[in-house]
Amino acid sequence: MQVARTAWAAAALLFIRAATADPVSITRGDGARIDAHWFPVAISAPRPAIVALHGCGGLYRRDGKTFDARYPDYVDRLHQAGYHVLLPDSFGSRGSGPICGVKKVERTITVETRRDDVIAAVKWLAERDQVDAARIAVLGWSHGAMTTLVAINAARAEFAQPLAGAVVFYPGCRALLDQPFKLEIPVLMLLAEKDDWTPPSRCVRLAERTRAAQPQADLAIKVYADSYHGFDGARPVRFRPGIPNGTNPNGVHIGGNPVARAQALREMDLFLARILK
Repeated sequence: MQVARTAWAAAALLFIRAATADPVSITRGDGARIDAHWFPVAISAPRPAIVALHGCGGLYRRDGKTFDARYPDYVDRLHQAGYHVLLPDSFGSRGSGPICGVKKVERTITVETRRDDVIAAVKWLAERDQVDAARIAVLGWSHGAMTTLVAINAARAEFAQPLAGAVVFYPGCRALLDQPFKLEIPVLMLLAEKDDWTPPSRCVRLAERTRAAQPQADLAIKVYADSYHGFDGARPVRFRPGIPNGTNPNGVHIGGNPVARAQALREMDLFLARILK
């Protein structure tokens, strides 16, 4: 880890991180507009870019204005590697707050809704002069991770492109087990062994099925031991009641695992460095 952090520090000398995001508006194919936060690195040459997709909790803390700590943390990390970052606000753009406590069948904002947000965001990035359109990736957490997988599904008539790859932290995968799924880009799945919100077994099955159908698919999957949903966060593991969509209808466990976090971030760094080289 120390070697990696030294490398990130050296990279930071080359790229001046944006202190605040630039608010932007992205037009979807259906004409609807999505608000987003644009964090460009301060360098004139075209650079790789990341579309980062929030989970069911949205982008903000309870005040509705301050970013959840996850997002500035990841923006800084990605900036240090020289990547622009775009954070679409799929919930705030629709006047919605967090949806974690809403049953899936009652949600009005679904991964299908957000799928078109991703397609539009990738196209928006590809049109920016400061973005290298051949080096765009998507990064998603939980609801955003499942949205990522749905958006990159090449078995569908339209999917997000151009993309160099995708990283997903603890997606659900259940819906994709019931439909055709095809990959045309590299994917890295980072899962938690003890996840009782989005159990890893479903994504493992999806990966096995995909590899059987596409032996050459560039699909890596890591399952981190003794870890729960949100293992890449800083808060300790806790039981969160009022979440009806896990294996226990009364609630789920969520929280960080420092060892798994460090390993997963290292995997993410190496993966992105490979596909965005």
